[in-house]
Amino acid sequence: MKKGKKFISIVSCVALAAGMMAGCKGGTDSSSSSSQTQDKTAYDQSVWKDVVEFGAVDGKTDKDYAFAGVFGAINSYSDPMQGAADIAAEELGIKATEFDAPKDWVQNDQNTILDGLIAKGIKGIYMMTSDPVAGNEQISKMTSSGVPIVCVGGSPSTPSKATLTLATDVYQAAYDGTINLIKAMGETGGVVGLCGAVTDTNTQSRMEAIQKACAEYPNVELIQIIGDIDESEASVTAIENILAAKGDQISGFISTCYYPSVALAKILSDERYSNVHAIGCDTDEAVLDGIKSGALDGTMSQNPWGQAYLATVTLKMLTDGWTYKADQDFLVDSGSFYITKDNADKVEQTQMEATMEMAKTWTDRFDAPAK
Repeated sequence: MKKGKKFISIVSCVALAAGMMAGCKGGTDSSSSSSQTQDKTAYDQSVWKDVVEFGAVDGKTDKDYAFAGVFGAINSYSDPMQGAADIAAEELGIKATEFDAPKDWVQNDQNTILDGLIAKGIKGIYMMTSDPVAGNEQISKMTSSGVPIVCVGGSPSTPSKATLTLATDVYQAAYDGTINLIKAMGETGGVVGLCGAVTDTNTQSRMEAIQKACAEYPNVELIQIIGDIDESEASVTAIENILAAKGDQISGFISTCYYPSVALAKILSDERYSNVHAIGCDTDEAVLDGIKSGALDGTMSQNPWGQAYLATVTLKMLTDGWTYKADQDFLVDSGSFYITKDNADKVEQTQMEATMEMAKTWTDRFDAPAK
């Protein structure tokens, strides 16, 4: 961004969030919200002031800025997204956003939602596909009809007609999480990795990261990586079984997916495992409670808040006539953060702070519209 522009304070961002989250979290439609006023206070305090235009540009109307988010399925990961998107909308003087998701990870169900939103007048969408391949076909269909798409949370199959994807660098997050575990273990002992579907390329990257981190410490042994357990019953069974079989060798667990993290928080609360360390993944309430109780040392948080915030800004820019530079990466790392007892009550603030750092240079990735 241009030198000297104002940077939105975390205080004002948190204040905006506090006023909006109660009505946004878990909601599926903000179309009943009061219409945006032309109060430019939030814009004037934001990083976008005098860089991205406020409100509709010449030749556009408010209806051209009707945006929505659609996640791949109902999932706690997406809880902060609509609130973040609406903060971006408030700052930029456009309509509040809508948000929806299918019950399960079924692309046909998501397609029905997407088609319905476009039919009712939605002009831009940020989304995570329910299925990366079939979802990418839907993206091609939507972009061909003039609807810009920004992906969040995970990439569709590539090449894709989406403008970009804001998501976590899964390798780096898994590597950092494993290093944090090893430090908590005193750099000695046995590690067990807990991962999702082994056919998923993201899982394969996470497994490689765990292996690399463990290999860097001569007194650390990678006992086993257990895959295909990102569901409630399978994760509990896998953890209980390996503790029964190799408990005397295990000093710590690194989980790279949701259900094993929740299972660890419950199982390791047993005093028998007070000497076993663990790092989870994401910031579900059960995981954060596990950190506060001491069952988990910490968790690696992703940045759904920042993904939705920057995606909404991007949709505004694209509608205004900005174009994404050809030399920019399709996949943009939205960051990951180590959450411990010290900052377990400040997860969203941590995400906001990191996002606002990214926002300082976000427009550098784009060519501005011709004047």
